[in-house]
Amino acid sequence: MSRPWPDFRPGPLGTVKAWWRRRVPRSADDFTFVPPASTHQQEFETPLPSAVYGLDFQLRLTVVWRLDLATGLRHNSPKSAAIHHVLQRAKEISSKVMLLHHAALQVQLGDELAAERQVPGTHVWARAEQVKVAVNEDDLEMARKHVELLRNSTFKLAERDVERAEIRYLRDEVLTDVGTATIWWLQRNGYQVEEAVKLSGHLAELVKIAQLEPTKHWAESLVSSVEKALPELEDAHRRDLRLHLAKALSVYGGSGVAAEFADQIGLPAGEPHANGHRANGHV
Repeated sequence: MSRPWPDFRPGPLGTVKAWWRRRVPRSADDFTFVPPASTHQQEFETPLPSAVYGLDFQLRLTVVWRLDLATGLRHNSPKSAAIHHVLQRAKEISSKVMLLHHAALQVQLGDELAAERQVPGTHVWARAEQVKVAVNEDDLEMARKHVELLRNSTFKLAERDVERAEIRYLRDEVLTDVGTATIWWLQRNGYQVEEAVKLSGHLAELVKIAQLEPTKHWAESLVSSVEKALPELEDAHRRDLRLHLAKALSVYGGSGVAAEFADQIGLPAGEPHANGHRANGHV
């Protein structure tokens, strides 16, 4: 029995041709090259500088990197580029941290270094995993002593600032004349008028002594002159002013002049008053 419609079913050769057309792209535009994923990792351990020269953290981590061939950039040693980049990121953070804060530093580095970043100018993307920060016990003890020295220096400097402020107050506001000095004495001694009269001669002598121009070291004269030019300068900023003067002297007069200035005005040893470096030669 014949069919009412033609038989359009392809023969064996037509079937093969149709299959081949489906498998083979018609033009070069149909090709899409996807580079295979390329991920690598390397464990690494190294000392890591802290905020104090000579006291280092001990860093251990796993550097993970991948290559992005689509960037068109290349680097001859991707592993070195990845490790170096991760360590530079770590140093930027650790160099501002005291050794005593090693536990917090480990958390911060674990967070910061986990973010994948491209190594500038390369096809390498790098990050870090399993970040561990440790410290040597001897270095930790030295760090404690260093902090204690800084604390003592800060307290001594604050005491000197208070003494200087009291001296300025007595000289510039109290012992300016006999009348002011007498009223000041009365206020602090229960307004004993008869005693104040008896002491008037002594107060007059004190006023004369206070108003004598003392022989000052050039450093003290320099600080005094600058502070007089800035009468509204807060006490909290006086130390910053002295540091700036010391740095300027180190640039134009040398480290010896800066050290003499620092010693005369009471800057503690180790302040950065010589070209931005500490007095002992360390940053």
